[in-house]
Amino acid sequence: MKQLKRLITLSFCAVILLTGCTRFGTAVSMITSTDYENRQLTVTALITDDGGCDYYMEQGFCYSMFCPLSLNDIYTTQVEVARHSEVDTFSATFTLPMTDTAYYVCAYVKNSAGLSYSPVVKVSTGNTPGGNTPGDGD
Repeated sequence: MKQLKRLITLSFCAVILLTGCTRFGTAVSMITSTDYENRQLTVTALITDDGGCDYYMEQGFCYSMFCPLSLNDIYTTQVEVARHSEVDTFSATFTLPMTDTAYYVCAYVKNSAGLSYSPVVKVSTGNTPGGNTPGDGD
């Protein structure tokens, strides 16, 4: 009888933990603005589909000179904005390392259902505006 109660309790806890959030796909949109002279990139992200979850373990941005971007890639730099947050909009301003260089940038969000990235945006740190075009890595 004790084992049956324990099994029912564990099953109930598992159901509660697994039903809070669903995995979401491309649920984040992003806007960029670049100060070319100072290599400053300002990015703002909006979570457009929370997948039934209103609590986020981590929010931030990542960038690299190479595409595709991934937090697990050694060439991708991560800029963490918030941990344990309930906000749907987050922003950051950071300095890109090199001038006259194209970078790929995206936002990311982690919740209990997993990790989601925004579409990738290509930006440039050149002296004249030449980047800031949404792209898929080309």
